[in-house]
Amino acid sequence: MNIKVRSDGVLVMDQGNAMRATGAPLNTPPIYGHGGLFGMAGISPVVVNAMVGPIGLESELSYFGSDVQTPFYDSLTYIGSSGYAQATLCGDCGKPSFKECVQSACFGRLCQQTNEHAVDMIGMRGTFAHKRVALFNPVTDASGNTIIAKGAEIKDKFLLEVAGMGYGLRNRVSTELWTGNPANNLGGHWEAPGLLLIINTGKTDAASGLACAGLDSYVDTYGNAVIGVLGSPSIVARMAAMVRSIKFRAQSANMSVASIDDMFVIHPRHWDCIADAWACEYGLKCQNTTVSADTRNDSMALAKIRDEILSTMSLPIDGHRIPVVLDSQLPSTPVPYGNVTAWRGSIIYLVRSIEGQTVLWGEFQDFTKTFGASMAWLKEMVGDVPLTITDGGRFIIAGDFHNGLCFDARVITKTRYISIMPWLLGRLDDVACVPLGTYPDVTGSGGLYDNMGGTQFKPYLGIYGDCGNLDEQAQI
Repeated sequence: MNIKVRSDGVLVMDQGNAMRATGAPLNTPPIYGHGGLFGMAGISPVVVNAMVGPIGLESELSYFGSDVQTPFYDSLTYIGSSGYAQATLCGDCGKPSFKECVQSACFGRLCQQTNEHAVDMIGMRGTFAHKRVALFNPVTDASGNTIIAKGAEIKDKFLLEVAGMGYGLRNRVSTELWTGNPANNLGGHWEAPGLLLIINTGKTDAASGLACAGLDSYVDTYGNAVIGVLGSPSIVARMAAMVRSIKFRAQSANMSVASIDDMFVIHPRHWDCIADAWACEYGLKCQNTTVSADTRNDSMALAKIRDEILSTMSLPIDGHRIPVVLDSQLPSTPVPYGNVTAWRGSIIYLVRSIEGQTVLWGEFQDFTKTFGASMAWLKEMVGDVPLTITDGGRFIIAGDFHNGLCFDARVITKTRYISIMPWLLGRLDDVACVPLGTYPDVTGSGGLYDNMGGTQFKPYLGIYGDCGNLDEQAQI
């Protein structure tokens, strides 16, 4: 162990090369050189972001930092009696009995890192003709956070990869918010239970494993029917039944229904189908079978209702307009329907808070709380420790060096989702829709315009090549 005197007179341990990368840096061209990502001489200095950005529930959930590994939340689920019969006037009476159910939650764990780079191999331009580029439109995550700002110049390969780490982690978090399953845990990759597991039946006590049906969510099926098709169930009736059932449960538990902060979460593909069907079915007759006293629908009235639904992003149920959040990460599956493709997915109903109490939220391990003191000690006693905590404690970033000339960076985040009242959550499954629009798909689940395509490297193109030669080389 080497001891040195810092400039302020404090004795510290010299870490030397204790923190080291592998010493095998990425052997690819700089992004502004021959064969690089933006290595084609003469391209416009303005780059358009054509990626399909995620949108969704993550921007609407409250997130809180935590230093608790395994939280427990208890619910009173039963008050009963040993009996109501009495053998004699002075005999024993029945005695009350009680049951409770404990829920818990576990963190997911996600990690990303950059490639390893040599300090003298980044930031270079191949020729004077290679200009650095800037984004016309920003790159954002599912929460609306800016990953690469509009007009931001892309400096070098390492900084672009740092932005890519942030985008990838945020994108994955917003996907596992729905699909996370601890059964997929492997090594250092953990998944917290996603909302499709939390909004479920078959609830059990976290300690005993005994069934807790009183905590079950509302789960129903639309039976793979296509919204708005003759013979399909009324989507208004099914979604209204879900809301009414959950509100009745809240009212029966002596909570104010008027205080509920609720929302529907719907995939963009399903939203158009639901808005059209809602306008047709909500208070109007859409499939007249006689010409007697049935009211004929006014097409302009239908259009007005539909436009109001779309412009307010809300659905009316029993005099209350319930906000709608579109989520591109909510799973949907293509299924054949005649000569076209239908998309099957779930309609989600969430209660975020009731009577001012948040009952559904996200949590992250707050690295400021759990590692902040140790990191401060390390920086004091060891010196310049290559660790940084960002985003209010949500991410921790480590720089790794080899002999001071080669380096990479990696970042870790740990997230989970908690509902202390899962019985105020609902899911209508197996809802099919034939959307007229084409909706880009950021999840890579088979939709058009998947977040993919293109090339990682560009061949060298002569500065003064003619158009024919340029086209020929561009296809190499």
